[in-house]
Amino acid sequence: MKSVMTIVYLILSTGLCGFAGSADEPIAGKLTAGPMVGALESDGVRIWCRGSAEGQQIEVVLYDAAGKVVATGRQQTSSTRDFTCDLRLQAALLPGQQYRYKVLLDGEDVATAADQQVTGPPASDGQVGLVFGSCAQSKRYGEGDIWRSILGKNPQAMVFLGDTPYIDTTDLTRQRGAYRSFWTDPGLAAVIRQTSVLATWDDHDYGRNDSVGTIPGRENSRQAFDEYHALGPIGDGSSQGIYSSHRVGPVELFILDTRWFGKTEPSIFDSEKPTLLGKMQWEWLKQGMKDSTAPFKIVTCGMIFNGATRPGKTDHWGMYPYERQGLIDFIGENQISGVLVVTGDIHRCRHLSYPASEGAGYSLDEWITSPLANSVISSANAPHPALVFDGGEASVYLHVAADATSSDPTLNVRLIRGNDEVIHSKSYLLSEMMKTKIESTGQ
Repeated sequence: MKSVMTIVYLILSTGLCGFAGSADEPIAGKLTAGPMVGALESDGVRIWCRGSAEGQQIEVVLYDAAGKVVATGRQQTSSTRDFTCDLRLQAALLPGQQYRYKVLLDGEDVATAADQQVTGPPASDGQVGLVFGSCAQSKRYGEGDIWRSILGKNPQAMVFLGDTPYIDTTDLTRQRGAYRSFWTDPGLAAVIRQTSVLATWDDHDYGRNDSVGTIPGRENSRQAFDEYHALGPIGDGSSQGIYSSHRVGPVELFILDTRWFGKTEPSIFDSEKPTLLGKMQWEWLKQGMKDSTAPFKIVTCGMIFNGATRPGKTDHWGMYPYERQGLIDFIGENQISGVLVVTGDIHRCRHLSYPASEGAGYSLDEWITSPLANSVISSANAPHPALVFDGGEASVYLHVAADATSSDPTLNVRLIRGNDEVIHSKSYLLSEMMKTKIESTGQ
């Protein structure tokens, strides 16, 4: 009976999206991956999908609730981008409003499922829900409960923090094939049809375990990442790194690249030591955080923001203490309020709270969310003086709900298992995430 139910679920999950055969098999007149909602921008949205041959015309049509066409986008497939298309639909989307879209391939409807939806961007003083996850080893999701749980939270965006998927090579063909297999998993495909997908990479989708910097073939990894996401401008707009920022209602996301620049140049904080983020990314991050008007700023990446993990692992911010402290000092010196750190990678979910005395001026909390799949690393349960919670949990994700409708905006952060069980949570007031000025009396 279980196998029969699984088959039924697979059929229903694909809706009318035209999937057939394997992810690597070209199919005439069908999409071979997608559709996927990409970055939601102030004046529109990106929709991603993949055709099957050279020169196919892919068209996406966006409708409002009344069925009126509000935007269209067209693009031709090309082998240079592995037949993938990132279509930008320009329209002034209303906050919180539901829109539907369909996809045509050479003039024929190929993706018209009822759950192909886009939700208009939340107001800056409104509410938003975000999901973060990392470490999704292919075919290790059990019966797909975690994707159904995530979908049930109706998040505005799903942020993938790397090792999503595991690739472990910079070979371009294998990079592309791994992404195709990932996005066509039935449970995940149901999520991305209606949830904005944002992302960075970590070591296993950048190249190899614990890899940073100039590994051979890293340009292939970047090419495949760019082809198989719809984030808009990444890095500096040329070919350096994949960092990006996104304003989502009362939250500004700073999605870092802790791989591309690692050990490629001296650190801006200590010229005798190697960098993690690189000068270019540091300048972008500091300026973006200073300019941000969002109540909450989430700094997120795959690499953990501390050094407490399995013995012998050197792949963390703890190996670059001058850059870690540089970020904390920058937050404190510029009185940047509402900062939360979200990371992944270590196959454990954890919550750490770094005291105000470290330099931020208020308790700076880090939430580690890993893994989305079912592989837990017990030896990563390492002690740390700031540790609040540790969970050796399989199939877990982080849900962050921001609410700026009151005079003191709030964050509610929860670690949730794929069976919907909340295993740890904390609520924050913005007023608690601000540097407290203490005037000296001289006594």
